[in-house]
Amino acid sequence: MHLKLEELQQVAKKTIKEEQKHSFIRDELFRVFGPPVMVSKSCERVADAVNEQLDLSESSGRVVQRDVIKTSVLVEASVSPCAAIRKIAARLLPGKMAARLLNDPSSSVRCAAAKRFPYESLKESIRKFPADDQLRAIARQKKLHEAGLPKPKEVDEPFDMYGEEPLGDSAKTWTTDKDQPDSWYERLAHKLCSEYGSNLEGQWEELLATRFVASHFSTTGVKLNRDKLLKAIYDCIEEREDAVIGEGSLKSIASRLLKESYLDDAVIPIIDEARNNPVADLLESNCSSAQYIEDAEKLFSVRKSSVPAGIKKYRLGEGHHGETLIPVNGKIPGGKIDSTTEQALDRYVDSWNKRQAIAGEPYKLSWGPHGSSFDMVGFNLELK
Repeated sequence: MHLKLEELQQVAKKTIKEEQKHSFIRDELFRVFGPPVMVSKSCERVADAVNEQLDLSESSGRVVQRDVIKTSVLVEASVSPCAAIRKIAARLLPGKMAARLLNDPSSSVRCAAAKRFPYESLKESIRKFPADDQLRAIARQKKLHEAGLPKPKEVDEPFDMYGEEPLGDSAKTWTTDKDQPDSWYERLAHKLCSEYGSNLEGQWEELLATRFVASHFSTTGVKLNRDKLLKAIYDCIEEREDAVIGEGSLKSIASRLLKESYLDDAVIPIIDEARNNPVADLLESNCSSAQYIEDAEKLFSVRKSSVPAGIKKYRLGEGHHGETLIPVNGKIPGGKIDSTTEQALDRYVDSWNKRQAIAGEPYKLSWGPHGSSFDMVGFNLELK
């Protein structure tokens, strides 16, 4: 079939316009989700990687931040011909704007949007797509969750195991914070500090006390005294600090050294001062920038990828037709970032940027912690 010139021009313009939209969406996804989704130039494959990241966040209980990505990009994604891209819009668009995706032709897009709306909003979609079993299952779960459990009686006196005689005062429960002694708050503070104290950072005491009091009231109906609990937590922390200081006092150190002096003097540990540290050896090596880049990429197992199309279009190199590969992520030797590793990575990034500047390219590379692994680092490429 032969197309007329005007029809061919229209098809070409439409294709170019769709590619521009996909490039706009892909660049925004790279900016928000970083190196883990930089898997291809294809916007469809990038969208699949983003959906996998969102599935991982939802399954692990982490809150999906919907305000970090531009709404204009999500609006463009909602009308994309690719179902994977529309699924991202269904999961991240504001509520009212995502409602129209409940009637999307793709089942995956409908189900992604249905998880964000109450049961009443899903009736029209179920009526329009009666054969969508997954949508029906989501609606059934919504209905059961919204119905909830029946409200128990406000006053329910406890009976014995046979239900014949009331237990009376032996099963009395606290109904106000005045019934709870200070020792109860002290035990609770020690428990909270042992469970959460080492896992939280920076001003966690007030936040933990507030949330625990609210959770306890919503589950038991008993309103605790937040000030008492917070004071007990501070007292527990102070006791721990005093104990740590006591362990490090001169008297404690002298006692520990005296005990160690009774050990067999013939058993002397051999300390190997020449520890093998490949990162330090790399820093101390007196080599050229090109050789340093090569050695650092081998040491950190640097993975590379092609330059994103949104940045590649600003390329200035003339007479160079090869594909420029950019670092995406790397693995840290030993699995821990220390000052020596930071210096080695800074030198690697500076050497890489100087090489691009000599070639006349407007690229600037930086590094930072990886988004999903503690023993890896990620690299970010931007224009100067």
